[in-house]
Amino acid sequence: MARKQPQVTEQTKANLTSAFWSLYEEKPIEKITVREIAERAGYNRATFYLYYRDVYDLFEQLEDEILAQVRGLVQDRLLQGDMLDFSQHMGLVVGLAQRFDGFMPRLMSGDPTFSDRMKEIIAPLLDRFILPDNVTDPMEQGILREFYLSGILGAINTWMLAPDRIPIERLIELIVGTALIGRSHAEAGVSEGLRGARHAS
Repeated sequence: MARKQPQVTEQTKANLTSAFWSLYEEKPIEKITVREIAERAGYNRATFYLYYRDVYDLFEQLEDEILAQVRGLVQDRLLQGDMLDFSQHMGLVVGLAQRFDGFMPRLMSGDPTFSDRMKEIIAPLLDRFILPDNVTDPMEQGILREFYLSGILGAINTWMLAPDRIPIERLIELIVGTALIGRSHAEAGVSEGLRGARHAS
């Protein structure tokens, strides 16, 4: 009997999360009660409190789970290579996209702190692979970093909300390809500017 407990626990939490999510799509979090979540999931309030302190605790745990898996992809996989290569990790990327499909757009549009935390996770990829090496001024780096981060998250959100999506492989190809082109153009522009300055002097 004890061997079944972890599966029961995970299923109960999944049911409570699903119930919360269906309510969160209908109204803001401050209007959602523990009773509503428990009843929609088919449990009583006591079952809810076995796993969560309150509605906000459930919400935070959901966000933390999503961000932890994205962080694992970035830190343990993508940052370990010499170039930004999603292809060898595509199975994991697709799995994440499918698992959190219904959650991400609502989180990114409804909770500014979620987007900020997501940006913190993605930023090391930009610093290593995307931001032009010739841009060394901290303020300019910060502006470019925010430009890329906001664009990437906006693109992902647009893709998730689209009724007829392009394949995720194509999405990644578009984003990464455009970012890398932008990097090469920026570096070429800086070099051209330096050459022009030398000729002028």
